[in-house]
Amino acid sequence: MPTATIEDQPIVRVNFDFRRELARKVEGNLSNFCYQCGACVGDCPAAAYSGAFNPREIMLKVLYGLGSELLKADSVLWYCTNCYNCHERCPQQVKPVEVIISLKNMLADRGIYPNGVEKIIKAVETTGRTTTGGSVVDRQREQYGLPPLRAVPVEEIQKLIEPVENGEVASAEEARVLHAPGDGRADFNSSEAPARVRTEVRAPETKRVAFFPGCLIPARYPAIEFAIRQTLPKLGIEIVDLQGTSCCPDPIYFKSKDKLSWLAIAARNLTLAEEQGLDIFTNCSGCTATLSEAHHLLEDDTLRAKTNARLRRIGRQYLGQNRVRHIVTLVRDVVGYEAVRRSVVRPLTGLKVAIHYGCHLLKPSRIMNVDDPNNPTVLENLVTALGATPVRHRNWYLCCGKACQAEDVPANMMRDLLSTVNAEQADLMCLVCPTCFGQFDYGQVKIAQQFGADFHTPPAYYFQLLAFAQGVPYDKLGFERQRLKPEVLRRFETT
Repeated sequence: MPTATIEDQPIVRVNFDFRRELARKVEGNLSNFCYQCGACVGDCPAAAYSGAFNPREIMLKVLYGLGSELLKADSVLWYCTNCYNCHERCPQQVKPVEVIISLKNMLADRGIYPNGVEKIIKAVETTGRTTTGGSVVDRQREQYGLPPLRAVPVEEIQKLIEPVENGEVASAEEARVLHAPGDGRADFNSSEAPARVRTEVRAPETKRVAFFPGCLIPARYPAIEFAIRQTLPKLGIEIVDLQGTSCCPDPIYFKSKDKLSWLAIAARNLTLAEEQGLDIFTNCSGCTATLSEAHHLLEDDTLRAKTNARLRRIGRQYLGQNRVRHIVTLVRDVVGYEAVRRSVVRPLTGLKVAIHYGCHLLKPSRIMNVDDPNNPTVLENLVTALGATPVRHRNWYLCCGKACQAEDVPANMMRDLLSTVNAEQADLMCLVCPTCFGQFDYGQVKIAQQFGADFHTPPAYYFQLLAFAQGVPYDKLGFERQRLKPEVLRRFETT
């Protein structure tokens, strides 16, 4: 049998046009710093549950310029859960997830989306929200004493989506940076890091903060918003409602369409609080992730110029002078655990609470700066302040899988996650992400049916538990609307 020689091997031709196109996407050229160590694969849930997805292989195809294998209708790029584990593990700070998002932007340029992704993108473009309201939503909100959903100035959102034209350039310097690659780096053969200019003003800690409610909680889970509005004033927090907020926009689907449009809409939301001189807090991990990453990216001269060129269309300018917080860090850093403990009138002694952090509260840690992503304690401490016992199950770090577009992969992730929750015999699950909340409520019922398993641990948002511990009746906290109801809490009610 003849021995194969190097002449027999197929020639791989680098598609430099593909690489140049990718380099002009925001953070798309980070792939050039990949040295194929494979750290991104070992902790990737999509790779663990799908043999087709491998972030190291994707980075290699990018380096080889094999765009035709990545930019196709059945692309595995949509299997990515956006969990940011690869971002945490990469020693080169390549941010594989951001390169994958840039590749998704290129798919979007070609009109290639999964149906579910396209639906959410269209919703943001036409309504300003991922989840719309209506009479049913308004009636539910009225039951909790909440006003109807506020109108979104959709025309402003649509103006921000359009690319910047040469006629909109304010100066020669802005013209230079507007035509630079996506994030201010030189072309893909450069190893220079982007210049960063920090203009953030660190104001003293304040208990008067702007509330960014997001889409899901006001429209789908108004009881959680009710709980937040009940609890924070008891902790001395003054909530300032922002007028005209839109979708953050979401850090998974809309970001996959066009990162510059995503960044401009996020910056617009930040300016609503900035013009009042207030820090901004959210009740949603996804919203916190978007606004925090936007705040971080807009330290770059190029991205700030590109974003402000769009914002000028609606009479706004982003300055970067406020902070973004998740509600749990607001309570931890501004109020403190001891103040939470003192506010409790109904201690939840003996209640076993399984903790689920989700992905976007903690990661990417260099941007979120919430807690140690490998050993967080903030939710455990907040649950302990209620008198309950926090439980960390073996798969506490696992993604809920909602973002993954691969068939069966999210279900298998959830099955393994819920199995370890069951093993701890927890009374309920505590979380702070509305997407995870939906997965562990309705999604848990579906998974139990699919696998014939006894999964029945009800979810509760932390601020529902806090409101209950502060004395709000069980029947006023929306538990009756859940598929899995935490009836175990009733034993703590006094007659």
